[in-house]
Parts: sequence; C-alpha cells; structure tokens
Amino acid sequence: MNSTTNKNDLTNEVTIMTALTRSEMTDQTCQKMTLAKQYLDEHCPLDQGSHTQVTHYLVYYNHLMAFFADGSHCGLEQPKQFVALCGHRDDPTAILLKKKDGLHIELTFNRRGDAGQIDMAHIDDIQMETQLSTVDSNNDATQLKRLWISFLTGIEYSIVREGQSKAYTAKDGSEYVL
Repeated sequence: MNSTTNKNDLTNEVTIMTALTRSEMTDQTCQKMTLAKQYLDEHCPLDQGSHTQVTHYLVYYNHLMAFFADGSHCGLEQPKQFVALCGHRDDPTAILLKKKDGLHIELTFNRRGDAGQIDMAHIDDIQMETQLSTVDSNNDATQLKRLWISFLTGIEYSIVREGQSKAYTAKDGSEYVL
C-alpha cells in the first residue's frame, strides 16, 4: 500500500464517521422534537390533527393556524392559548402559547437552524416555562427566577435580573413581556 491509498482510506473513514454522527444527531433531534410536539398536543391541542403533522404555522386575524401537508388547516382547540408572536404573522420567528396553568410554551422557528432544517414546520426549538423558583445569589437578597427549559437541548435558561425579559407582540398588536 502506498501513502495515497492510506490517506484515501482515512478520508473515507472520517466521512463515514461524520455521516453516522450526523445521522445519530438527526435521529435524536427527531425523537426529542416528536416528544415536544406530543407535549404540545397534550397541553395546547389542535382542533384536528397533531402538532407532529403540521408543516406551517401562521397568525390569521389573531388566531394561530396550523397547516398540514395535504393543504388542510385548523386552529387551536382553545384559541385563547395563543398569546403572542415574534416576527411577521405570515412567517413568525417565535410563537408563544399559554397553558391552562398560566405557564408558557415557546416555539422558535429557523429554517437554517440545526433542528429547523429537518423539521417539517421548521421548528428549531420548543421551550417550556417552569414555575418561579427562588435563588439565593451569594447570600444577598433572595430573587425570583423564571426558568425556561429546552426540549431539544435540555438547557435551562433563566430570567433573573430586573430588566431582563422576553418580549413579544401580543395577538392584538400590543407588547407582551415576560
């Protein structure tokens, strides 16, 4: 064997390993996305069908509409659960839903994102808000902490300091701040 053959073999092995790793990541992302959409079906169900089958979301006259591959569409079973969005009504970058317990679920869209590239509806992440908890920062004053947990990454985001918030446009056009 010459050195060129060894380099080609090594390059092929690296290509195969990269493809397998991406495939595993894609499978894990798809599984997590399916679980997140099932959570949506449980807490913010559609009139018909499932969030797992949606290909596009848009806001039409203050209502969230979900479109399916066959061209059919529907809204939420409880329309009042849609509370706000970021971006344009025809192609939002984020949608904010409110569960019956008053906590929120955020769907973020990004056609070029890791998950958004492979999801039919281009959802890049789904985060859920958890109950407020207290934080003792260096034994100073105790603060309330709003936690957001990503279904896809498992990463916990928090909003702790005053002035730190998530801002959206409410379905009536006013500002909606968490």
